[in-house]
Amino acid sequence: MAKMQVPTLLPAGADECVEPDGSVREPYAVLLDAVRREPGQLPRIRRGAQEWFAARDVTFGVPEDGAAPIFPFDPIPRVIGASEWRTIHRALSQRAVALDHFVSDCYGAQRALRDGVVPGRLVYSSTGYLRDIVGVRPPRATWCHVAGIDVVRVQGTFFVLEDNVRVPSGVAYALEARRALEKVAPQWFATNAVRRIEDYTTRLRRILQRIAPRPWEAVIAVLTPGPFNAAYYEHKLLAEEMGAILVEGQELIVSEDEVYRYDPEGNIQRVDVIYSRVNSDWLDPLVFRSESMLGAPGIIEAWRRGNVAFANAPGTGVADDKAIYPYVPAMIRYYLGEEPLIDNVPTYDLGDRIQREHVVANLDRMVLKPVDASGGYDIHFGRLAGAAQRTELVARIEAAPRQWLAQEEVELSRAICLREDGGLEPRAVDLRPFVLLDERPWISPGGLTRVAANPETLVVNSSQGGGSKDTWVLSR
Repeated sequence: MAKMQVPTLLPAGADECVEPDGSVREPYAVLLDAVRREPGQLPRIRRGAQEWFAARDVTFGVPEDGAAPIFPFDPIPRVIGASEWRTIHRALSQRAVALDHFVSDCYGAQRALRDGVVPGRLVYSSTGYLRDIVGVRPPRATWCHVAGIDVVRVQGTFFVLEDNVRVPSGVAYALEARRALEKVAPQWFATNAVRRIEDYTTRLRRILQRIAPRPWEAVIAVLTPGPFNAAYYEHKLLAEEMGAILVEGQELIVSEDEVYRYDPEGNIQRVDVIYSRVNSDWLDPLVFRSESMLGAPGIIEAWRRGNVAFANAPGTGVADDKAIYPYVPAMIRYYLGEEPLIDNVPTYDLGDRIQREHVVANLDRMVLKPVDASGGYDIHFGRLAGAAQRTELVARIEAAPRQWLAQEEVELSRAICLREDGGLEPRAVDLRPFVLLDERPWISPGGLTRVAANPETLVVNSSQGGGSKDTWVLSR
């Protein structure tokens, strides 16, 4: 197929879409030709999508003045070719299986720790490691039913930036981005072979039914921290589309090691499966945080006895710990006997003195992240730090190296985005595909593409003003 030359309206810095020689990357050829021929349609498509989101209260963030903000959306899709997706699918399936083995091992034989594959000091000091559940075996021996794995493209090569198996979020926004774009730009789908994604919630419900103690009549509950959680919209949407009930912790009752709730008519209803959007250490005040009001007293004992199932299982946060992320490639080799199909971004364990000294000596090319934070908070780029801030950062690292992760700064690929004034500009993007673990891994074709708020930043997190794009995976 002949390469299409970049028209003048397309920013050449958008390497996600444009090759170094100035030609459009093949997966984008048809889409960007349509954009080039009718550039005036983009503001209309964006307005239509924003109106669509507003009408359905598609929000992300803590409510202010009674309402949460509408999720930011860029109308130009991110496109992944069929062969690229096959590579991502195989690699992330492999990674999710290894992470699940690791969590199981942490609460079981701890072979990888005894064999030195993963340092025991990192596991035992992890806030995600819950000693109270050592020895528990969840239904079907699966721990990480849902994994959201953040992938970036750097100079044409995919890398994993982060693993999310504690409370992976974002899939609802991927689903809604697709629905909005299908509504306001149906002509694009008529000319591009885009794979469908709408069966995600059907597959998720099937997994939850399979782990239920009463699979033939499973009552599924989505446990939410409540409407002041930034991702509350997602909790509502997933409950509705799975035919599940949306509950807060105070609505659950544990009696004789079984879990119940009062239905709207005041009747008692048994709950079989809890799809938890609450961090594990807040689930049961009798076992973990005594001050918690987000879970229910006795719910962990009910889970231990097999009378209720959780997804993801309590304790998966140990594999969500950023300090343990550098060792995932070693997990793949150890548990699966395979070479990793996708590599990590170069990352350093600051608890190791030699690695820590290397990071401090090369701070200009490092990104420093607190291991227990999320949402892009308290991230520091070494090249942007002044002398005083560098001194402070080094002191913080030396005082508590376990609390920090260092990664080499990489140049995330940039996709074409629509500016407020209707012009086009390149902005950094990443991708969070969602892996469902059942008898075999399944990944919805696409995922959540997050896009930076402006061309200057590499931080794409929604909590830092970033938005999203629809993610297209082509079928051919």
